Amino acid sequence: MIQRIQSLFLLASVILLSILMYNPFASFIVEPQMAKYTLGVLGLSVVDGSTVEKVQSIWFLLGFIIAVLLISFVTIFLYHRRLLQIRLCVLTIVMLVGLQGVMYYVVFAFGQNLNSKPSYSLVFIFPLIAAILNFLALRAIARDEALIRSLDRLR
Repeated sequence: MIQRIQSLFLLASVILLSILMYNPFASFIVEPQMAKYTLGVLGLSVVDGSTVEKVQSIWFLLGFIIAVLLISFVTIFLYHRRLLQIRLCVLTIVMLVGLQGVMYYVVFAFGQNLNSKPSYSLVFIFPLIAAILNFLALRAIARDEALIRSLDRLR
């Protein structure tokens, strides 16, 4: 299961999404007060020295990421059902591209509300990297399925 390359791609995707859950993906500095706001999966927070105060929650984003994370994690263990694995990989890729769009919209909306330009962190592109890893896993699963079908033809 883990020795297959597609399992490693899917595991890397799960790890990236787990990192995304716990790190802010954008920050804003509001000029008049010089207040620093961070935007993560759990919501918008004000960072004042060593204290962090939650301003607004965005739970739908957390739920969306958890759903994608669970589908990717379950896909790793479905190695005997390759066609289902392929379908779940396609679903995950579509969801990750949608997640990237939703994240961009959320950052844009909060930037408009705060009248500030966002500064993105590296974590912001993790859904796109995870989508690429899922695509690579999809190709490897399809290659395995083609190999199994060609061996069945020889019998």
